[in-house]
Amino acid sequence: MLNSPPLHHRDAETEHREVAAAVRAGPSGAVTLAAIATAIVVACWFAFYLFVFLPRGS
Repeated sequence: MLNSPPLHHRDAETEHREVAAAVRAGPSGAVTLAAIATAIVVACWFAFYLFVFLPRGS
């Protein structure tokens, strides 16, 4: 099975501290990925604007 067995040697306080540390770290990876994706979309929009719209208007 893919499920791991429960860890009986950890107490509730240790688990609580580990969960609190994970929550405190926050979603920095997700925010970084969203910022990179947004930068790529904005760069594509500017490239499309400069190479397609501006030449047609002049």
